[in-house]
Amino acid sequence: MRRIAALLCGILLGTAVFAVSASYAVVKIEGPRIPAPNFPTAKIWINSKPLTLKQLRGKVVLIDFWDYTCINCIRTFPHLERWYRLYGPLGLVIIGVHTPEFDFAKNVNLVRDAVKRFGITYPVAIDNDGEIWDAFHNPGWPTEYLLDSKGRVVERHLGEGDYDLTEMLIQSLLKEANPSLSFKAAKYRVAEDEQQYGGACLRTTRETYLGTLRSLNISNKGGLVKDKLHVYVAPRPVPLDTAALEGPWTVHGDGIHTDASAGKSDSEVLLHYRAKSVYMVAGSDNGTPRRVYITQDGKPLAQSARGLDVKADASGKTYLELGQRRMYYVVNNRDFGKHLLTVSTTDSGVGLYSFTFGNNCEPDFAHK
Repeated sequence: MRRIAALLCGILLGTAVFAVSASYAVVKIEGPRIPAPNFPTAKIWINSKPLTLKQLRGKVVLIDFWDYTCINCIRTFPHLERWYRLYGPLGLVIIGVHTPEFDFAKNVNLVRDAVKRFGITYPVAIDNDGEIWDAFHNPGWPTEYLLDSKGRVVERHLGEGDYDLTEMLIQSLLKEANPSLSFKAAKYRVAEDEQQYGGACLRTTRETYLGTLRSLNISNKGGLVKDKLHVYVAPRPVPLDTAALEGPWTVHGDGIHTDASAGKSDSEVLLHYRAKSVYMVAGSDNGTPRRVYITQDGKPLAQSARGLDVKADASGKTYLELGQRRMYYVVNNRDFGKHLLTVSTTDSGVGLYSFTFGNNCEPDFAHK
């Protein structure tokens, strides 16, 4: 476990921004507890009027940095909601800080839809300019900060897992603020975290971004042509742990898009991955449904391998109906393995942004 002596030094400096796909150790602040930065006042809030940490003194506060397209964030929501319902009456306040990973996620209406879809009832602050993120020197999604009743940082947790340790610390801080509290009732029993990480968990392909800003594992010769319609030729074979574009695409900073000027040409992404499951951030550029076809190893996805968003037409071809920009659940293989996934379309107005992956240790979650 890495430990830090102050909020704004050590591991919080010089850290790249990323989404976290594995559990990291709980980071407790040793020595004097450091006051957390306050929230700016000119923010949009969902589920609440604007809050400040000053007015929450006396409460235990959990601040969760998230993005609605982030699969690792999505899997934390049931735990956060449970804590909010169970410990809210005892003095716990949970605040979700939505700092967008993609430009389209700055649309507050999309965030409102996501809050409703995921059943999030605790307050959410919209942090489109990253002001709160920067104040906390936050390194990635999801990250949780636990504050004591005096507004001081006690814990920072990066990634999923360790829910049992976090819940025990919530109870400890609540009792610190109100010694008369008791957690002996059965409903407060802390279940051991079912998520286990270790040597048995196999390494997946890293998150694959398709836009020019973060396209680290795109294997097209010559790279990507930014902001211009270009006809790509994918390498054969596509190297493992990379994606390649085939056919006409327009590539922007955040993602890739099909263009009506290309006609009805096939536009494809070939993804040679290692994982058990695959998720894709995608959507229609204007909200009108667009269809993309999915094959794995040259064949339509078997029923047993389909993610919850995949459908099949009368001929057995498997596809996604893309509408709102969000995370789509594409592949759910029975076992971890290496596969070639192909996403293809002749529709214009399709936007693809990133792929993320799940391994054999991925917990079950309610996909919405």
